[in-house]
Amino acid sequence: MRIRTVDGLRGFAALLVVFDHTVEDHWGLGPWSTQNHGVVLFAILTGMLVGAPFLRARLDGRPEPALRPYLRARASRIYPGYWVALAGAALLVGWHYVEQPATDWLQIVTLTQAYGPDGPWEGIPPTWSLSMFFAFYLLLPVWSRLRRRADRDRDPAPAAVLRRESLWLAGVIVGALLVRELSLTGPLTEEPVFNVFGRADWFAIGMLLAIVVAARQRGLAGPLLDLPGRRPWPTIALALAATTTAALLPLSYVEGRDQLDTIAATLLIAALLLHGDALRGPQRWCVTRPAQALGRWSYGIFLWGWIVQKALVVHAPDLPLGARLPLTMALAVLAGAASWRFVEAPLGRRLKRRATGGDRPADPSVRQPPALPA
Repeated sequence: MRIRTVDGLRGFAALLVVFDHTVEDHWGLGPWSTQNHGVVLFAILTGMLVGAPFLRARLDGRPEPALRPYLRARASRIYPGYWVALAGAALLVGWHYVEQPATDWLQIVTLTQAYGPDGPWEGIPPTWSLSMFFAFYLLLPVWSRLRRRADRDRDPAPAAVLRRESLWLAGVIVGALLVRELSLTGPLTEEPVFNVFGRADWFAIGMLLAIVVAARQRGLAGPLLDLPGRRPWPTIALALAATTTAALLPLSYVEGRDQLDTIAATLLIAALLLHGDALRGPQRWCVTRPAQALGRWSYGIFLWGWIVQKALVVHAPDLPLGARLPLTMALAVLAGAASWRFVEAPLGRRLKRRATGGDRPADPSVRQPPALPA
């Protein structure tokens, strides 16, 4: 699935993570900035974009994506940049800020810190979400295979498949709510809100959006599903109203605040990503060169944002927030660009060559197609 505006939204989500972790509870924004705004956006986007190839394969009657290349691509997308950032955190901030307690280093390196008795905050604190994302990557092929098997004797028409998938994903959303309310992840972790089982609703919402995209591509979607993309400004206004209401609720209303922010993230994604051939309003910004660049650098921005702001707090403790916030954002963007240039992009090119056989010499006995003009 390739949606023109997705990179711009990724960049916005990464900057939102940096903003929340830098501002914290200052300027009276604590009830708002302590929520997981950027992480929710990333999780829903992950469910939508990573889940889409599995859904399309089922709709087209094709085999699902091969497991080994899929996992290799996911692991290479997550781990190398994370390990470089982890080393940078140890050098710039100090290992004592990163590893708490010292016996958890293996969990930190493998991104399994969200599954254990010590909580998810070891290592680079925002990367608790990476632990959750990678668990989703592992569970997605299992989900796809089980759903494919369950559909074996059912109506194979795309409309019927999408309808059944929507019902199952609605059940996942309800199940995640029960996991959080009843703390059903006790054997794995004491905090279900920080693992894939307690937050499965975020990924399920993304997979539901993938269903909407598939239905629109096949002419199966009604006009109501086109409304957010055709009216992005009113949809974004509703998202702002939802997240503002969440901030105004008492802090004890944890689930209600989370649900409102999840609704806000869903509306924002629908407004920006469910566009037609003609882009409208804020959708146009998402395809500008700066927005596209921020999208490419978004993973590095996400990783390095906390490191930069913590380093500034440690080494320049008297720097006021009014100066520290823009400096943190600028340095996080620069670090994200460097991460993309020197770590993520080279690995991506290498994986692409490997997938297409680019590392192997051409067989002289096989006639090669003529080169296309640039």
